[in-house]
Amino acid sequence: MATKTILVPMSGLASTPAPLDAALTVGKRLSAHVEALHVSIDPRDSVAYVGEGMTSAMIEDVMASAEQEANERLARARQRFEAACEANAVARSDGSGQSDDASASFTEVVGREEDYVASKGRLADLIVAGRSESDEDVSLSATLETALMDTGRPVLVVPPGESADHLGTAIAIAWNGSVEAARAVSAAMHFLCEAEKVIVLEVEEAGKHGPSAADVVSYLAQHKVSASSRDIRASAGSVAENLLTAVREENADLLVMGAYTRSRLRRLIFGGVTGDILDNAPVPVLLAH
Repeated sequence: MATKTILVPMSGLASTPAPLDAALTVGKRLSAHVEALHVSIDPRDSVAYVGEGMTSAMIEDVMASAEQEANERLARARQRFEAACEANAVARSDGSGQSDDASASFTEVVGREEDYVASKGRLADLIVAGRSESDEDVSLSATLETALMDTGRPVLVVPPGESADHLGTAIAIAWNGSVEAARAVSAAMHFLCEAEKVIVLEVEEAGKHGPSAADVVSYLAQHKVSASSRDIRASAGSVAENLLTAVREENADLLVMGAYTRSRLRRLIFGGVTGDILDNAPVPVLLAH
């Protein structure tokens, strides 16, 4: 399926513009429409986080402060959007019509970002999200998990400060035979068909059975994608560490992999490769669940 609609959640914080720039870069490449989504918190919700026994005047002050902060974040987000569109030469449009050129729009709503991402994301062909530099950014983590788990759509996660100018020139596929990995390969097909280099990294994982890396290479050949394979053997480090080492050694600028192939319970007990990759990947990661 062609990628024609891209959703990129935003906030008005002074954080990296990398996700928006990546979305616009991909949008230009695919002649797609990019919707930048900014969700402001409802000032009334801020009252739920303050202590009991507050007077009505104090509550009004809290709400007024929350509204002012929300407006400032919105202004910064819109300014960043306009600057990014100018820098990437992408026209502003609501995306309602058919066009052979990339376009972008800015949507502002009030509520919980996770709720809007879950709803709008289901009708986007691709979601581009940022990765937090701090463990304290709970909202960004919640938005990313919602995009991965509740939309059924592929998600491109861009590290802070990462440039997307050469995204997809050399692609590494983390393959473990899972359904999620197969969905990720399918979602990445438009990138794979244009890549100069594709390497399938076969990751050994207990309890997973399915096609081998060699089978993936043969499958990609049917789509006129020339690829090679490499085994990632268990060593002193974790699966994620070994995988990222291989990504660096192959000079890949995009990693394609299935997201959360373990059950939630197993991830809580043993940890998960997806989380480790997202925390440490030096390149954008295209995920599918």
